Amino acid sequence: MSKRTRILVDPTVQWSIARRILMHWTLLLVCLVSISMMVRLMMSVGEKPFGEAFINALSAQAPLMAVMVILMPVFLRDTLKLSNRFAGPMYRLRTVLEEMANGGEGSKIKFRVGDFWQSTAGDFNTVLDEVNRLKSRNAELETEVAELRSTASV
Repeated sequence: MSKRTRILVDPTVQWSIARRILMHWTLLLVCLVSISMMVRLMMSVGEKPFGEAFINALSAQAPLMAVMVILMPVFLRDTLKLSNRFAGPMYRLRTVLEEMANGGEGSKIKFRVGDFWQSTAGDFNTVLDEVNRLKSRNAELETEVAELRSTASV
């Protein structure tokens, strides 16, 4: 199967994961800056006035903050691409189930290499085969019943 061209297959699920990653990223940044500033402030106790020491400690965080801001889009993109590996298969499964629920035949599914839940595709295909077998048998029985009714009414 071809590679996915869309990063967002199931925006509701994938954006909630992205929001969680952003929350964790923000918490990590706040913790790193706070710890680093506290260490710098403790080291400068008695050498400089507190205001000057605070400004120096804060300005020393610029490289750390720059690196973290640069890495944030990388984290998000990687998270969204990884989430494709489970959102994509569930999206495909949902679309086929919706088609079947609306009276369609449904079709066998195959997930991309590297996707999660590969066995789900096989299980679904087995169930689809059984549903189709039962539909076919049902149609045969309905035909037999119709034939029996027509011969009985003659």
